[in-house]
Amino acid sequence: MNEYSSLLLRSIELARQEANQGQLPFSALLAREGQVLIEAGNTSKADADVTRHAVMNLITKAYQQFSLSELKQCTLFASSEPCAMCSGAIYWAGISRVVFACSGKVLQQVTGESISVSCRDIFNHCHPTIESIGPLEEELASELIMEFWPHPS
Repeated sequence: MNEYSSLLLRSIELARQEANQGQLPFSALLAREGQVLIEAGNTSKADADVTRHAVMNLITKAYQQFSLSELKQCTLFASSEPCAMCSGAIYWAGISRVVFACSGKVLQQVTGESISVSCRDIFNHCHPTIESIGPLEEELASELIMEFWPHPS
């Protein structure tokens, strides 16, 4: 367990709820000082829109509710490492820290699909840079991914 475990576990739980509702098993939440402000799931299937990743849905809600200075004080928690699209949106929203469970590398190994650029690579090219922490709780997060996608045994 680490200081981020409870919020990561909440994110993984939300991702499981998304999967149980027929959505892709991804979620994100926004927190400040350990308090959850917003939660979001992936709705790309329901919305028939490939851009409706959990992080994108969360940022849309967050940007409508909070100022840029408030968002800079927040941490985004994600059940899986943010993709390149979501990483760019995190930067433009002004969120200064991201903590994720399942790495993009493991996600790619299970699903066979990915843009092989880590969020850390993107965040390190941003000014100001965004702190990225993860993967943490990866075993639990990857178990959910493996339950959802067929994979070789």
